[in-house]
Amino acid sequence: MVISQDHIEHLAKLARLGITEAEKKKYAKQISSILDYFEQLKEIDTKNVAPMAHVFGLKNVVQEDKVKQSFSQEKVLAEAPEIEKKQIKVKKVLSHK
Repeated sequence: MVISQDHIEHLAKLARLGITEAEKKKYAKQISSILDYFEQLKEIDTKNVAPMAHVFGLKNVVQEDKVKQSFSQEKVLAEAPEIEKKQIKVKKVLSHK
């Protein structure tokens, strides 16, 4: 599949990237090569291949949730640098305009 320099220029404009003429030529060639490879991959018969997230036989190992003793509200609030209405007061991280 051939990607033109005009396609690259359009993509760069959408992404708000400034690219040179040399980069347009380079990227057009590289992306065309990548898309050609995908065309080759389409020819592979994958009917008998099970879907997978990755090729390694790894499994997500999760620990069972267990209820256990935690700190009391009083102890946590006693350690807080600043408290307001029985809550830990922190600096704003988002501003509302």
